[in-house]
Amino acid sequence: MTQSELIAVFPQEMGIPDRVLLITPAIMPQLLNVSVQECRVFLLISHGRLTAKVGSTMMEIGAPSLVDMLVWEPVTFVSFSSDMRAWCLLPNYLFTNESLNGLKPADSESFKDRHEIPVLDLAPGEVRRLERQLEMLEESLADFSNYYRAELCQTYFRGFMLEAGNLVQHKKMAQEEADRVENRQDTILRSFLKLVWRYYKSEHNVDFYAGRLCISSKHLSRVVKERLGKTPYAVIRDELLQQATELLRTSKKTVQDISSELNFSEIAAFCKFFKKHTGLSPTSYRLQKRDLSN
Repeated sequence: MTQSELIAVFPQEMGIPDRVLLITPAIMPQLLNVSVQECRVFLLISHGRLTAKVGSTMMEIGAPSLVDMLVWEPVTFVSFSSDMRAWCLLPNYLFTNESLNGLKPADSESFKDRHEIPVLDLAPGEVRRLERQLEMLEESLADFSNYYRAELCQTYFRGFMLEAGNLVQHKKMAQEEADRVENRQDTILRSFLKLVWRYYKSEHNVDFYAGRLCISSKHLSRVVKERLGKTPYAVIRDELLQQATELLRTSKKTVQDISSELNFSEIAAFCKFFKKHTGLSPTSYRLQKRDLSN
């Protein structure tokens, strides 16, 4: 059904012919199994969930969320949960243009991609802000005695669009900030790993690497833990162990020489470190590997 056909079916206090239709939570169940087409469809879901078919794609949408279906394909409402509370707003292009009067809500382009269906997750307070605008739109639509009924409807639709645009903009900025933090963490991690690969033999202390990166050891530890799931010291330790086992297995260097090459203060410290993390002394490890090789 088109917007005009729907306006003819629903009570007249729900819309303005050839302009806008607002389906409130009380009558939302009447959309079940109805197919809507050739108009923009806003869904504000404050409780429960619904399933809709957009073209050939099934979508399950839960609360609290705002959905903008600016699509060419028909939208069919397949199922509603028993606890669903949702609004369906169907403005046409003319009403939208008249209401906004050239004003573009913040980042409104993110609500105009015909290849995707934006679902904006909301907090309870954000849902309430949008519902207030729709409630005032509902009251204005029902007030036929008001000389400025059409203008008030445009005003509250404009308010709804501006509130939605504001939420989109804030969430976009929050995501951009999160991306910047993540990119910064990736940069720190890459730089740390490069330093470890270069200095692990001579520098075993995390403070050295934090200092070279001009950050605190605590911040470095937090980043490495978040990105790799282990501490900076564990990264350094793994490099030392890999090199130590390689030298013990393939070279003829003495344990003393390997200890010195890996910058341990004394051979006893190296042996203690090696046994703690492998369960074998360096000599036992070397003998074991040679026996296996033979």
